[in-house]
Amino acid sequence: TPRGSEGTIPVTSLPAATASPVPAPTLQPTQSTGNIQLTGNVYALSSDPLRGIDTITFSIGLPAHASAVDLTRMEIVFSAQDSAPVTLLRGTRDSTSIFTTTTGGNAVTALLPGDEVDISFRVKPVSGGATVNIEVRPPGGAALPISRTVPAMILSMNVL
Repeated sequence: TPRGSEGTIPVTSLPAATASPVPAPTLQPTQSTGNIQLTGNVYALSSDPLRGIDTITFSIGLPAHASAVDLTRMEIVFSAQDSAPVTLLRGTRDSTSIFTTTTGGNAVTALLPGDEVDISFRVKPVSGGATVNIEVRPPGGAALPISRTVPAMILSMNVL
């Protein structure tokens, strides 16, 4: 040991660190003809709570990257526990075979990216505790299935 030195520290060489490049994730934008999304609650209204719910209303929207949806060609299939499915078409009158599409109370015929549209339709009375199924079918796009249970105690306005 040299004079004044406390000792020697052996020098060891470490292997050179080799970093393998990590590929950056690539996003593949998809062209869709209707990524319809539920944008809030599904409400069931009742004009006579003892008979059951008789109107369903909810809002749908599109993400910013989606293509517009022609609401005049959209269908909704509604079924309740122990009843046959009913196919509803878009219209402007109040009926159990027609649904309406509105924004701010005004009728609309197209759902544009970033927009929301309110859907409303009448149904034959559905009693409390029953399961309801709603399938929103845009033209040429993926269907949006919605399944909910009617509350056992029905009020004039119910969240499903």
